Amino acid sequence: MKLFGQKLKTKSCCCDQTCLPKQTQNEQVNKPKQGIQILGSGCARCTALEKATHQAVEELQLDLEIEHIRDFAQIASYGVMSTPALVVNGQVLSYGKVLTVNEVKALLSQLEIKKVRRSLMKKPKVAFVCVHNSCRSQIAQALGQHLCADTFESYSAGTETKPQINQNAVRLMKEIYQIDMEKTQYSKLLSELPQVDMVITMGCNVSCPTMPCEYREDWGLADPTGKEDEEFSKTIRAIHAKILELKERIKNNEFVLTANQSNNQ
Repeated sequence: MKLFGQKLKTKSCCCDQTCLPKQTQNEQVNKPKQGIQILGSGCARCTALEKATHQAVEELQLDLEIEHIRDFAQIASYGVMSTPALVVNGQVLSYGKVLTVNEVKALLSQLEIKKVRRSLMKKPKVAFVCVHNSCRSQIAQALGQHLCADTFESYSAGTETKPQINQNAVRLMKEIYQIDMEKTQYSKLLSELPQVDMVITMGCNVSCPTMPCEYREDWGLADPTGKEDEEFSKTIRAIHAKILELKERIKNNEFVLTANQSNNQ
């Protein structure tokens, strides 16, 4: 291998194997282990904490693996003073105490809140989702782009598609905001979206579509399809208000639920 035209010399160790640079070795050794670790010998208290943790993870619907570490050398590497101990992604959250299910849930929820807030420090991608992606979610995408492009990126999709966006919605959005949704938007599937940070479901009367995200909530809006203009206008006004509220919540970092928690509501 050459660096700036000169051959890069590698240094061999006494066993005639090319060693990794010391910095790389340290990085590998110090890299936090991902997932949940229960530290303890396997006693009744350790087993009780493991059981409570499994239940908390199940109730929060978190995608985290749980490992019970019984090796004393490994336990000592975490620097805990007593067991059982609860570790998440290399961070010791508790030691010397058997936590209840609710206590474990509270600790895990705080970590998820921080995760959401970190993700929202950048301009988040928000997906507005309903089944057909033809009316409410299209309105939300258009208003998000019109009112909040400086705060978040707006997308919309569904599990099914329609040949065209609802024509009453198209007409009224032109009349009220001078926005022609058909110029830049079309009915699309969830699979066509990039990875998003937030999912807003519009209020489905059937099983709502789901997709991976950091935060999820439902706006509970009735579908105005097939109804009079007043119902469409009412829905548009409601979405307008919710879009502005969402903008302020993102700017103020006011999200306090994880994606999985909001799914349960």
